[in-house]
Amino acid sequence: MLLRSIVGVAVLLMFSGFVLINSNLVDYTYYLEDSSKLYIEGTSNVNSFDCSCKDNFPKRSIKVAFSDDLKTIRFTNSYFKIRTQSLDCNNSRMNKDLCEALKSSEYPDIKIELKDAKLQSTTPGSDGWLSIKVNASMTITNVTKDIVLDVKGKKTSDEKFRFVCQKEILLTDYNIEPPTALLGLVKVRNNIKINFDLYTVAEQL
Repeated sequence: MLLRSIVGVAVLLMFSGFVLINSNLVDYTYYLEDSSKLYIEGTSNVNSFDCSCKDNFPKRSIKVAFSDDLKTIRFTNSYFKIRTQSLDCNNSRMNKDLCEALKSSEYPDIKIELKDAKLQSTTPGSDGWLSIKVNASMTITNVTKDIVLDVKGKKTSDEKFRFVCQKEILLTDYNIEPPTALLGLVKVRNNIKINFDLYTVAEQL
């Protein structure tokens, strides 16, 4: 099963809170459906590649606080850890090279923690999507960087939502040397894209 990820989940909580409730403090449980995806896109000097994450995440609970206008939400203790060894590039050698580059033996997890999120519009567009800006942090190889995620959210049915997002990062920002192969003849480029496509179910407690 492809990755069920943090970012869309927590954004979902903000969106569902905006739509469904009028309170400053709300408890939710949530989970992601099997169709959810997270994958990394990258390129080298000879080809392009993508690596999907196959981690599974159980149903979780979270506490969120809303601003008075319900447009902004702050998260408390909202984070996920993703095992680096769960990234699958459909190539055993590339999987090994990626784990070595991410120093998975020393730092086995990638951690993403949400700080806050804000609706960029109060009503969905004609296609049903809302724009959401999320402030978060990402920790890879024990290096933590603040990141901003531009997310699109859409309600698909009662208590069900879809979120999509793409974030480009530089490997060297996290002290990661881009992997090489064949005695340096194949070199992965420094910038990679992290893609989220999340189908989420949330329930207010």
